[in-house]
Formats: sequence, structure tokens, C-alpha cells
Amino acid sequence: MSVHKNKSNNTWYVKYNNKTKRGFKTKKEAINYNNQLLLNKDDNSNLIGFYELLDSYIQYTYNNSLYSTYIKKKNIINNIIKPNFKNKLINCIEPLDCENFRNKLNSLSYSTSYKNNILCIFKNIFSYATYFYHLNSDPSSRLKSFTKTHIEKMEDRYKENNVWSYDEFNRFIEYVDRLSYKTLFIILFYTGVRLGEALALNWNDIDLDNRVIHINKSLTRKTDKGNYEIKETKTASSIRDIKITKGLTDYLINYKSFEQNVSGFNYDWFVMGRCEPLPQTTIDRVKDNAIKKANVKRIRIHDFRHSHATILISEGCNIVAVSKRLGHSDIEMTLKVYTHLLPRNEDEIIDKLEKSSQNLLKIFSNK
Repeated sequence: MSVHKNKSNNTWYVKYNNKTKRGFKTKKEAINYNNQLLLNKDDNSNLIGFYELLDSYIQYTYNNSLYSTYIKKKNIINNIIKPNFKNKLINCIEPLDCENFRNKLNSLSYSTSYKNNILCIFKNIFSYATYFYHLNSDPSSRLKSFTKTHIEKMEDRYKENNVWSYDEFNRFIEYVDRLSYKTLFIILFYTGVRLGEALALNWNDIDLDNRVIHINKSLTRKTDKGNYEIKETKTASSIRDIKITKGLTDYLINYKSFEQNVSGFNYDWFVMGRCEPLPQTTIDRVKDNAIKKANVKRIRIHDFRHSHATILISEGCNIVAVSKRLGHSDIEMTLKVYTHLLPRNEDEIIDKLEKSSQNLLKIFSNK
């Protein structure tokens, strides 16, 4: 480490670890910076600048996440986090720097959910630095999440209730006249699988004899390898066997017979789409057109999954069984989304406790 003068503009700079820190107006500032590096030399041996850390984290995300997740994180880091942060050694970033970033983020006109998503990525970056670059302390550890506004909470409540009943689905499906799309919507509504899981299904995954659909992969649209990519499921718990009703089994038997009459049929074909998966834009268009004709409330594709879970829980199905059927990594995730549907009848609770508590007075009398 050494201090040098730039005679061309009369400023000072510090050289360290094959790097150069420029822009010091006085020699004293450069010496102080150099001394700080010397004091922390042992701790800094594996540390890098913040911008380098961001680049490293982006590459790590690319190697270990879905391509769509990588793109979202990359855009947030390059467009929001990086421009609002100075590039300095990561161990020189203070909690106050992180709090100032949070304050800047709070002033932006994003939804609270999006702000919290940015904050989560920001904190994950420092966790990454702690694990891979031996950062001694995480300066972002005390950052608190943003609280949703009253309007946002009301919108969330609306989304929770934005599901279909059996009757609404039946009215909708009558107006879907393309067989492959009709099959997709039926599978989504009656199994609760994710869209990517449904689109990735081939005929090897459908066990009609045992009335089971095997979920072991997922299709993602946004990829650098083409229009789509078949990858492993979202989590290990997403690999599961889903039992299906006799009605759905009979439907799929007839649908399979129809497909087998198509020239070139083989078991590696996509269940919906044959040689190519159904295109997302057409799925949305077919759905929206049928909704309009059926005059039912508009829902998203993901709400087919919510509808399935809502019906099961509302009808008293075991929450653990529902969680496993949905492929959630733990029951906490299921409870977070669907806890408002669980029974809250105090009279029912008292009825169940009444019999066991009948002997309490007798116990008191024996004292």
C-alpha cells in the first residue's frame, strides 16, 4: 500500500492489492485512507469493493436460480441498488449507509411489496458477502421491512378472495373450446399445480392406472437458452405425486385417446401442446375471452391454484395435507397465505373441550 500524487490534476491516490483509489484532494486524506487499509489489512485480505460484490452476486444468482429470478435481481441491482451506493470496500460500509439507502428507497414511488423485495435482495447481498468474502459483520442486519399502507392491505384482502367456486369454474370452462387449453385449465383447477409444472408435463408423468400425476420438473419461459427451458422444480418439496379424482382420470383417459390418434404421438410429448408447450400469450387470451363470455370475475392464472387450495381448506381438509399437495417447502408458507380460511368458531372449540372439562368441579371438591 502506498500514497502517490497525480501531478496532472494535483490530486492524490492510494495503490493497494493491485487496485487504485483515486480522487483525494489532499495528501492527508490519502494517508488517512492508506492507514485505515493498513489497520484492516488482515481483515481485508478477502474483501472486495461493493460494485465488485454486486457483480459477483449477480453471477452467483445466474448460476443458482431460475433465469427469470436472475433477470429480476440483475435489473434491481443495476438500476436501483448500484446507483444509490458508493463503491468502497464492503467492510467500510456502515449501518448508517444502509439506513440511508432504505430512506432513499422509501421515497421512491414503488409499492411496499416491491420496496421490500428490493430490501430483501439488498440484505441477501451482505449475507452473501459474509459467507463468501468473510465480512465480519452485516451492516444491513437491522434494516426493517416497510409496512403496507391501508389501501395495500385492502387490495391484499381482495386478492385473497379473488378465487373461483366450482360453479364459477364450470361456467368458465364451458366457453373454452380449444381442447389442449381446456385440459390445462382443468388440471390447474383440480390439482393446484403451478403453471410451469403443468406445462412441463409429458405423458410419462400421467399414471392413469393409479390416478396419480407425477410432478418432477417445471417449465420456465425467460431463459437465455431459447424460448423455454425445462428445469428442476422450484424446491425439493415440489417433487411430489398428486392424486386425482376419478372424474379427472376419466377425462384424461379420453383426452389421451384423442391425442394418441394424432400422427407421431409419443409419451415424450407435452400433455398440453404436443411438441411445443402452449404459449403464454395464448393461454392468457383464451382465459380472458372465456371469462368475458361466462361473465365470471376475472382471475389470474395463479389464482386457479389459489382456488384449489381455498376450496380444500374451506371444506375442512387437513392443512398439512394441503401444504404437501401444493408443494410448499413448509407449512408456514401455506398458513401465511391461507390462514384466514381456517375455522375460527369459538363455540366449536368449547364443544370439543366441554367433555374433558366436566370433571374439574369434582377435582375442586376433593381439595
